Amino acid sequence: MLPLLLAACGEPTGDRDAGADAPAILDGAADTLVVDAAPPPAPIAAAAPFVQYVDPTVGTGGQDYNDLGSVHPGPQMPFGMIRPGPDTVNADGNAAGFTHCSGYHARDEYISGFSHTRMHGVGINDYNVVAFMPTLGFSAASASADGLRSHFDKTRERATASSYTAVLDDPRFGEGLTVEMTAARRAAVSRVTFPMGTTTDAAIVVDLGHTQQEVDVVDGALTVLPDAREIEGRVRFEGGYSGRFGGMDVYFVMRFSRPFASAGTWDPPAVEGGSGTLHEGETDHTGPSGGAFVRFDLEGEREVRVAVAISFLDVARARMNLEAEASDVDFIRMRGALEAAWEERLSQIEVEARFERELRLFYTALYHSFFMPTLATEADGHYRGLDGMEHVADGFTYYTDFSLWDTYRTMHSLVAWLAPEVQRDFVRSLIAMGQARGAYPRWPLGTGETGGMLGDPAVIVIADSYLRGITDFDLRAAYDVALASADADPPGGRGSMEAYLRLGYAPIESGGSAASKTMEFAYADHAVGVLAEALGETDDAARFAERRRNYQHLFDPAQGFFVGRHEDGSFETVREDRWEDVYAEGNARQYLWLAPEDPDGLAETLGGREAALARLRTFFDESYAERRTPAPPKWYWQGNEPDIHAPYLFALWGDRASGARAIRWVRDVSYDLGPSGLPGNDDSGTMSAWYVFSALGVFPIAGTADFVLGTPLFTHATLHLPGGELVIDAPLASDQAIYPREIQLDRERVDTPTLSHARLASGGLLSFDLSASP
Repeated sequence: MLPLLLAACGEPTGDRDAGADAPAILDGAADTLVVDAAPPPAPIAAAAPFVQYVDPTVGTGGQDYNDLGSVHPGPQMPFGMIRPGPDTVNADGNAAGFTHCSGYHARDEYISGFSHTRMHGVGINDYNVVAFMPTLGFSAASASADGLRSHFDKTRERATASSYTAVLDDPRFGEGLTVEMTAARRAAVSRVTFPMGTTTDAAIVVDLGHTQQEVDVVDGALTVLPDAREIEGRVRFEGGYSGRFGGMDVYFVMRFSRPFASAGTWDPPAVEGGSGTLHEGETDHTGPSGGAFVRFDLEGEREVRVAVAISFLDVARARMNLEAEASDVDFIRMRGALEAAWEERLSQIEVEARFERELRLFYTALYHSFFMPTLATEADGHYRGLDGMEHVADGFTYYTDFSLWDTYRTMHSLVAWLAPEVQRDFVRSLIAMGQARGAYPRWPLGTGETGGMLGDPAVIVIADSYLRGITDFDLRAAYDVALASADADPPGGRGSMEAYLRLGYAPIESGGSAASKTMEFAYADHAVGVLAEALGETDDAARFAERRRNYQHLFDPAQGFFVGRHEDGSFETVREDRWEDVYAEGNARQYLWLAPEDPDGLAETLGGREAALARLRTFFDESYAERRTPAPPKWYWQGNEPDIHAPYLFALWGDRASGARAIRWVRDVSYDLGPSGLPGNDDSGTMSAWYVFSALGVFPIAGTADFVLGTPLFTHATLHLPGGELVIDAPLASDQAIYPREIQLDRERVDTPTLSHARLASGGLLSFDLSASP
C-alpha cells in the first residue's frame, strides 16, 4: 500500500548497489541473459548464527515509488508490541511524511527522539509516540523540539537483529553520548552511555508531544515517581489512520536503573523561537506537549539504563508488562533473549547460495516478514478490542495492525507454513474483531478500524489459512461474519454491496475504485465459498463459486481490459497506462491479472490460454524494457500488490520458462542490499515474503491450498517445518541456470504447475533440474 500523500518524489536515489558479487541480470531489451561465461562459484552454506546475515537497514531509505521501503532499523521481537528506535529529521527539523512513515529515513543526520511505537513498511504516518531523549545540561533554552534535536554520527550507527546503536555528536549533548536499544515483546531497554567526565549534567527528557510531523498528539499526562525511579503516563494521538476513528491511547511506564538526582516537568516555548519553562520538583504534567525530565549524578559512572513498557489498556497493565519482561532493567539479558528469538525463527530455513549477498538478502527478507501484525495482548491475557472494550483472549493471543489488502497475498501464507500457531492467532484475532463490529476489518490499527483500502481481505486470509491446515478456530463464527458482509451491506463492511448484489459488479456511481472493488469482492466471494464448502453449506458454496467470477463482468472486449462500468451497464473508457479513478493504486494493465484464484476463468476471459499467455508475455516484455523513473511503472509493478503474482501465471498457464525469466528479473532488479533495497513500501512484510517464496522456488496463491512452482535461487534449502523437514534441491541453480527442465517430488516427476500446501508442509525432497536454456 502506498503512502496516502502523493508527494513530488525527486530523482531516483541511485543507492541500489549490488556489490562486486552481484549476479547477472536479465537484459531488458533482449530475450537473453547477460551472464559471465565463467563457471558459477561453489555454493556457500549459511551457518549459525543466522542473525549475522540480517541487515535491518534494508528498506530504510529510498525516495520514490520504486525504492521507498518505509522500514525502521530498530529492534523488535517477532510480531512484538513495542518497536523502539530513533526518529530522524533533517538539519531544519523537518521530516516529510512521504518518506518518514516509520519515523526514520536513512539519509537523515539528526535524531529528534527515541520512540517506542511505529509500524513496519507502511505508507501511513501514525504512532511514533512514547519518546525520550538523553541530553546534557537540560535547561529552559533546550526545552523544545529544536532544543532536543541532535546530530548523530552516521559512521557509528549500528543496527542488528537484536539491537540498535546511535552515537550523538552534538556538543550540546556531549559528543559521544551513546544510545543502545533492544526489545522484548511489550517492553524495551535502552542503555544510555554519557560522555566521560559527565557528573550532574546528565539528563533524560520525556517528550509527550513527540511524534511524526503528520501525526497529532492531542492529549497526554505523566507522573514522575522518584522513589520508584519511574515515570508513568499516557499519550493520545491521531495519525493518518488512527485519526479516522478518533485517535487512540498508548500507556507507558519507564523505569530507570539509577536514582534521580533531581526531576521536574517542562513546557515548550509559548512562541516559536522562545524558551520553554522548567518546573523543578514538579511531578505531574498534563497536556499534548511538554513532559518530564530526570537528572542523574553519575559519580564517575557513565551508564543509565531505562526500561519502557507500553500498553493499549492502562498504566497498570504497562507496569505489569514491565514487571513481566524488564523488571531488572537488564539490557544485556534482553538483547540476548531477542537474538535467541530471531535465531530460532531464522534457523528454520537453511540455504546454500552462490553469493553471500543472496544470503543477506534472504535472511533479511525473512526477518522483515515477521514484523507485523502487532501484539496487542497484555501480560495478563487481556486486550482492548475494536469496540473499545476490554476483552480476554481466551486460548489465543490477540494481534492488531493488519495491513490486510497487502498481506493477504504473501505474508500470511508464509506464516501459515513456518509458524502455523501464530497464523492461527492471527485468524482468531480477525474473527474476534469481526464479531466485535459485525464485519471483518480491512485495516485495523491499534484499538480501532481505519477502513483503509478496499475489498474484504480478512476472509481471504481466513480461507487461505484453513486450506493450509489451520483449522483450530471457530469456522462457523468465521463464516457468519463473512456472510454478513457478503450478502448485505452492514456498517463497516465492504460497502457498495447493494449495487454489487444487484448488478454483479460495483458500478462507478457507487464510489471510487469501482473496478478494483469488484475484482477484490469477487476474490473475497471465492474465499467465502471456501468456508461454505468446509462447513457443508453446499448451496452457499455453489452460489459463491458463481459469484467469484463477477470480475468477468468488467471485461470490455473493445478495450481488452477490466474497466469500470456504469449502472446502465456501459463501460468506462480508460487509458490503460494511467491511474484512473476506477482503480486503486494501479492501472488497467496491472489489474488485468487480478484473478489468480481463478486462472482458468481469467484465461477464458482473455480469449483462451494461448491468447492469455501472449498478453502476459507482451506485458513482461514491455516491463523489461520500461525505463525506471520516480513514478510508478506503467507495466509490471513489484512495488504494489495488484500484479505481484503475475510472474506465476505463466506456470499456471503452462509456460514455466517465461515464468522463470520473469521471476528472476523481479528478484534481480527489485531487491538489493542497502536503504533502497526494497521495491517500495514493504507493506507489513508483503514484499519481503514475496522474496522469501520466490528465492525458495514456490509461491502461494492466496485463498487456495496450492503453491505454484517457480525457479529456486538457491542450490539447496532445508526447511524445518512443524510437519516435517522439506529439502528443496536445485544443484545447478546459478546466474545461468534458471529454467526448470524437470521437477520431482520425492523422486517422482511433477507435471502439474502446483503442489499442495499439505504435501510440502509434511516434508520431503523437492528437486529442480535447472538449465541455462529455456
